[in-house]
Amino acid sequence: LSRTVGTGVVGEGELELEGLADIDPGERAKSTIKINAGLGPGFEGAIGFAPYYSSGTGPDSHGVGDVTVTAKYQYSDGSAGQPFGIVEVEGRLPTSSAGPAGRNGETDFLMATSLGQAFGGYSLIGTYELGLLGEKDLDSVVVEHGAVLAASFRINSAIRAFTEASMVYVPREGVWEWYGGAGGGYHLSESLELQGALQFGLNDDAHDYLVVFGFAYELGPM
Repeated sequence: LSRTVGTGVVGEGELELEGLADIDPGERAKSTIKINAGLGPGFEGAIGFAPYYSSGTGPDSHGVGDVTVTAKYQYSDGSAGQPFGIVEVEGRLPTSSAGPAGRNGETDFLMATSLGQAFGGYSLIGTYELGLLGEKDLDSVVVEHGAVLAASFRINSAIRAFTEASMVYVPREGVWEWYGGAGGGYHLSESLELQGALQFGLNDDAHDYLVVFGFAYELGPM
């Protein structure tokens, strides 16, 4: 359910469209549309935007979210029984028109790495993410750490189920958020998968729960 747990990349010369909506009832709703492009062997580039972001109630609480630019490299493709591995960097540009909870007026940088291993129909993926988050009108940077352990199981050729445990740690604020979640994906066609999940906060710092919907659609050659 986290932003980065996949260990694959889009094939060279291929395009993929992703969509995501996560909802914390009464608190926040966020949508994301992302276009991924296979730029070469193991390389993927992406651009995303949030067509709708709501940070709660109030006259300035709704609007579009930030634009993101992402680059990903798969340094291990899982051949010969080796793990799958990726590194990813992302810039989040301050383009949001939503309220203060939905924008910070500064560029954010995120770096992540994931390792995964397949065991027949099962797979296990671990992810670490470092966020360097800008602050409006200040020269300081907020450091944020994230970690995820996710497992998935392919029930048949069309259906897969997944579960994960994740945490977010912000040292300056002493905030620890712990989550657990589960969901599934259904291949409606060879090129389109629909996804849904629930994520539950496990401590006081975390959101109570999030409802998540998504899709991935292979557009084909560029």
